[in-house]
Amino acid sequence: MSRVEAAAPMFHRILDANPAAVQRALIDARDRFAGAVPEDALARMELVMAEILNNIAQHGTGTGKEPAADRPRHPPVTIHVTVTGHAGGLACAISDNGPPLPSSCLAGPEQPPSPQLAALRSGGFGWVIIRDLTRSLFYFRERSRNVLCFNIPRREDDIPLQGGDPPVVRAAGAA
Repeated sequence: MSRVEAAAPMFHRILDANPAAVQRALIDARDRFAGAVPEDALARMELVMAEILNNIAQHGTGTGKEPAADRPRHPPVTIHVTVTGHAGGLACAISDNGPPLPSSCLAGPEQPPSPQLAALRSGGFGWVIIRDLTRSLFYFRERSRNVLCFNIPRREDDIPLQGGDPPVVRAAGAA
């Protein structure tokens, strides 16, 4: 007699790149996986997805953190989010039709952070967090869409200690 396993939970959402839609998607994704994965993994998923989705909403739309009349605006940006539970954690894929991700986002930090509070600059640390909390980070652009895939490990001790996995960047059309 074979035993049928319960289907792994899955979350999929298509949303406009704006703060209210991002917040709703984060709440719904957390609710979808509550009880199915450890709370620590849920918190890491929520933090990583918040960094990515808010970056898209702020920078991919041309509005930035503070809209300015002289800043060029991009066409409306739509985000697709898919998260699937698996034995090792959560597999995540986020795509959008915004401008290409700058290559500097996936590069490692230029220097270790200074312990001096005054030396800290504003911004730019989101990608450090993303790299540190994910495994198998992968970015490519195809047919005017950015695609970012990664895994959130089920257990914190499955995360590499320094800097996460090196991100993989594939040029459009590359095999």
